[in-house]
Parts: sequence; C-alpha cells; structure tokens
Amino acid sequence: MKKVLIFWFYFVLSIVLAIYFSTRIITSQMGRGPVSTVNHLDITGDTQNLDIDAVTAAVGVQRGTAIRSVDIRQINNKILAVPGIKNASTRRLPNGNLIVKTEMHKPIAMYSDGLYFYPLSADGTKIETPMEQPSPNTIVIHGKLPKDLTNIINILSGLSEHIDYIDMVESRRWNIHTKSGITIYLPEENVANAVSKLNLLNQKHQILSRDLSVIDMRDDSRILVKTRK
Repeated sequence: MKKVLIFWFYFVLSIVLAIYFSTRIITSQMGRGPVSTVNHLDITGDTQNLDIDAVTAAVGVQRGTAIRSVDIRQINNKILAVPGIKNASTRRLPNGNLIVKTEMHKPIAMYSDGLYFYPLSADGTKIETPMEQPSPNTIVIHGKLPKDLTNIINILSGLSEHIDYIDMVESRRWNIHTKSGITIYLPEENVANAVSKLNLLNQKHQILSRDLSVIDMRDDSRILVKTRK
C-alpha cells in the first residue's frame, strides 16, 4: 500500500510540474508572465578593471524588456566592441535574467603615439583607452609593434624601471631609451644574452646611472660606450 501511495504521489507531482513549466514556457513565448521580460542583468569579469557601465551600455537592455526581443548574438558583438574586452559570453536564463561573463585583455606593455599611451595585450592588441601617463614600470613602445611582443617584454622586464621607451630600428633590432637619457643599441640576435650582460654591468658598475649618451651592444665581442659632450 505504501509503495502505491508513493507512486501516485510522484506521478501527480510530475504532472503538476510539467503543467507548471509548460505554462511558464508558453506565457513567456506569448510575452506574458514574470519570466517573459528581463528582470535582472548580471555582469562579471575576470579582473577588477572591468568598466561595468560601459558593458551595461553595450548590452542596452532595460528591465522589463520583452525577453523574446533580446538578440543574444547582437548583444555579445556589442560587448566585444567595448575597449579592453577580449571575450564575452551572454546567456539568457529561464527566469528572465541575463548573465554576461567577460574576459579582459591583459596589458603587458604600452604603446605611445607621442601624445597618449595605450595598453597592449600579449597578442599585440592595442586597447583603445588612451592615458596621459604610462603605468609605473611598464615598458613603452614607440613606432612599429613587434610580432614577438611577449618575448621582448619578458627579456626587458628586469630593466623596466630604467626604460623610458623602446623602438624597433628598420624592423631588425631594438633600441632602448633610458630615463637617464642613454640610448642602448641592442643586437639583431641574442638579445636576451645582451640584456643579461647589461643587467650584470649595471648591478656591478651602475652603468645606467653614468653620464653616457650611447651604449652600443651590437658587437657580441665588445661593448662600446659614448659619453655626453
């Protein structure tokens, strides 16, 4: 008898739930009921630098908007156009809520056009949020951007506190311009080895603090220096 009662209980419960969810789906499709409209927008990101207001404006959906009129793909494309956004995922939940998850570009350097500074992600993407001053101890690049951005930034990271900016010469090699006014000519090859030598010289002899105008490291067998006149 007990098993029969349990069976009928779950049977009736399943019918009630089926009717309930079917009704909600139908009313939602008809534009009626509490789940037929957007009730809440939840935006999250993988960093604290996310501009919530900019993403909200890109979504452009107000509370009470008919859920069936919301174009998820179009919203996602607008979010991806927000400066700094690398990836975005927008979902529409059965309860009428929208969830937006974003991934930001991770700046590893900055690009300067001579007036403003723009964060650069590891893949070389220039994030269109100009700044009047560069971030502290962030390597700034002038001119042409390299394909191996991550590689050169990693090599120069130990010198970042001394570097004003770097620029590429004829798409072949790099020049470092220090905050003290020294121009360092790096070789085309074995850049990491040259920078390692420079670091060692600076640690032992504070070469980057001396009254020099040029440190030429293009010849692997010797380092040439030029004093200021």
